[in-house]
Amino acid sequence: MVEPGAISIQYSDGVQSSVHVVPEAPEAPQDLSAATLLHWCVFPGDPIEKDQELLLIAEGQCLRSVSAPTSGTLLVHWSEAGDPVAAGETLGWIRPLHHD
Repeated sequence: MVEPGAISIQYSDGVQSSVHVVPEAPEAPQDLSAATLLHWCVFPGDPIEKDQELLLIAEGQCLRSVSAPTSGTLLVHWSEAGDPVAAGETLGWIRPLHHD
């Protein structure tokens, strides 16, 4: 289980990352639009800044980067390079510096 207050890194089809606070019971991701995770730019334990590029996703012939929704520390990758990903899927978690 991810620590309460952690922020998810999500792939949003056609949009950069979206922010969701960890609920008491994690929700299942919705399979909306497949793509492939190409590369993580940061690793668990790394400090990250808001809007920093975290990972690259291939959507057909397009490359899309997912940026950090907040500053903090990367806690975990839930998807690895080569994995198919779907819109709305959680790819990792960030421990934010400050809770809003």
